[in-house]
Parts: sequence; C-alpha cells; structure tokens
Amino acid sequence: MDLVVVADPLDRLDPAVDTTLGVVSAALARGHHVRACGPADLAIVDGAAVARTYDVRRGDTRWTRLDDADAVLLRTDPPVDRAYLDATLVLDRVDPARTLLVNDPRGVRIANEKLWALEHADLGPPTLVTASADQIADFVRQHRTCVVKPIDGFSGHGVLRLGDDDTNAASIIELSTHGGRRQVVVQPWLERVREGNKRLFVHDGEPVAAALRFPVENGDFRIGLPARMVEVDDRDREICDRLRPGLRELGLFLVGLDVIDGLLIEVNVTSSGALRKCDRLLGSTLCADFVQLMEETIRRRTS
Repeated sequence: MDLVVVADPLDRLDPAVDTTLGVVSAALARGHHVRACGPADLAIVDGAAVARTYDVRRGDTRWTRLDDADAVLLRTDPPVDRAYLDATLVLDRVDPARTLLVNDPRGVRIANEKLWALEHADLGPPTLVTASADQIADFVRQHRTCVVKPIDGFSGHGVLRLGDDDTNAASIIELSTHGGRRQVVVQPWLERVREGNKRLFVHDGEPVAAALRFPVENGDFRIGLPARMVEVDDRDREICDRLRPGLRELGLFLVGLDVIDGLLIEVNVTSSGALRKCDRLLGSTLCADFVQLMEETIRRRTS
C-alpha cells in the first residue's frame, strides 16, 4: 500500500501518544510505503491534487500526484480554520474512485465535531447552540450546571463549566461568546462523567473497540488519558447503527465517538485520536487493526 499522510510535522508529535505516528509505525511494520506532507505542501496542478511529500523512512522529497496513492490520510489537528478548510478543498481534487480518502474532505467540512451529532439529537443530551446571553442563562437555570464549548474547539480547549449560582456567570458567557458575536454549544453537566467518558472507536461505521477516560484529579473537569478498555455494549451499537449511513455517505472512515452515560456528546472526524494512547497504555492493537482495515478496504475496491 502506498500511503500519503497529510499531517502536522511528524517530528513535533509525541510518539508515545500520537495516533498519526501510531498509524504510520503500524503501516511501516506491515511493509507499506509511507510519504508525508503538511497542509501547506498541497497544490493543484492541471486540475489534479499534488503534494510535496517526503519518504518517512528514507527522507527523500518529491512532488507526488495524490491520485497515485492507494490511500491519503488527513490527520491535521484542529482547529478547522481557513488553512484547514483550504487544504480540504485541494484534497477534493483527489479521485475517490482511485484513492481511499481518510477522512473524505467533504465529510470533514460537513460534519462539525460539536454539531453533527445533532443530526440525531435524541441520542445526546439537551443541547443549546446560541450566542445569546439570555438564552444561555435560561438554559443554565433550567439545568443548574452546564458545560459551554466553542463550536470549533478541540481537546478541551475553551471548555467552561457554568453553574446557576456562579457570581461571574455573565463574564463567562461574555468571554465564551466573544461578546455575543459567536455561537457556543451548551449542554448539561453530566455527573456520571465521573464513571467514565467512553471513547468509541468507529472504523467504516462499525464500532471496533471502546475505552473509558476519567476527569483528571487536579480539579479540571476535562477528560484525562484512557484508563481501561471496555466492551462495546448494546447502546454503543445502537448509536453506531443510527450514525453508520451518514458516516459512510460522508466518507468518514475513521471516527471517534464520545459517549457519557449512554449519551452521544461529540463525533470526532478530523484527527480522531486515542488509538495510540490505548495501544501504549492498555495493550490494544488499534493502530495496526486500522491499517489492516485500510488494506482490506483497498483490496475490495480494486478487486
């Protein structure tokens, strides 16, 4: 398999925990040829997507027509800003009939990680999306304690906890909405998060594994490292059954679902992580399993 990885600079990633490096290592171990580039290395020449790539084993650099690769793995970390979106527009020029796109750039643009779960709102908690301070205050009074998240946030950045008795509530709302100019996502604080935030690993619409993560102990309510692998249960399968048609239609091949107390919180589609962390900390083989799935998918497409 000829694999091109579009990612942040590999030498700046942590090999102990980074899923991109885990997948690259697994692909190399299975005898595949891997080249890498950053989003700024992408270009369109005569209507075709190309990239200035380097061989991750030998280091040589050359221009590569991405249609000639068996798979292109888009692993640039959020935020999904202008530069990120521009990279997906270049990748639109890759012929999906020739090359497996993981994930399809069109799907990445459509499936906002905080909002796409609302396609199936009944699977998740009550959710308000607004820039209105009055609406946020009313929602917090109704649910007592809430989590406020930026729509384009990632890895817990910008997430705030807001209670109905917070004396600085107005300031928190002002800060999070940029003075009422930007919508935020507001959801009730789920107490059972202390029993674990489940990361559900979904490959081609199928749940393949799950791991529990817990709030860190330093008073920060955000989620820490994977603590243990758990069985995929009936509720997980129900969620995936509902999401699978949409995931496949959008070409979202590698996805991480965040589930708390059986409620779908987020659908991670950009550089869905935690595979490498689970492999290193818990002894799983998720990165290698994912590479094997790519191999099988490419074989089916070309047979």
